Amino acid sequence: MTTAKQKANRERFKKVMAEAKKLRAKNSKLSQAEAVKKAWAISYNKKSNNVGAAKKASAKKVTSAKIKSALALAKKIKAKKGKSISEKHTDTKSHNVNIRVVSGFQEFNNTQVKELQHLTNSLTAAQYNLKRTIDEKKATRDKDNKMYLTRAADRYRDEIAGLKKQITIVKRLIK
Repeated sequence: MTTAKQKANRERFKKVMAEAKKLRAKNSKLSQAEAVKKAWAISYNKKSNNVGAAKKASAKKVTSAKIKSALALAKKIKAKKGKSISEKHTDTKSHNVNIRVVSGFQEFNNTQVKELQHLTNSLTAAQYNLKRTIDEKKATRDKDNKMYLTRAADRYRDEIAGLKKQITIVKRLIK
């Protein structure tokens, strides 16, 4: 026995699947999952201003000059320290405290370099997705799809701005 809500949900699902089929017919490079996400976004967009499911940026491993410079900076920091941790520590009364502080500082730099690598990878992925979204927006003629792509591009721009701020903060912390 099905309720009215279940019937309505089935009908809505059928409409979304039909919309996804239309989107795939327009763009053969579009995967089924992407087409379904866009179709759900279109169906939600007709009801309210919500865009619906947004495509997540795929993190890609990128070796850029920024990452290499951050790693070189980390090596310089280690070279400046000179002596090893055991040589720096001479006070026997506060043995545990000093060891924790020094080793914590060293670990802090390593995690910051890793975080910088992650942020730069995320930044390049977001920039790539923004470019791809803008190109796709130029290619489409469907108003609903253009609106969806415009909002997606705005989200990518906001994400890029946030990532750039985070990168500058992490660079300051590494120095």
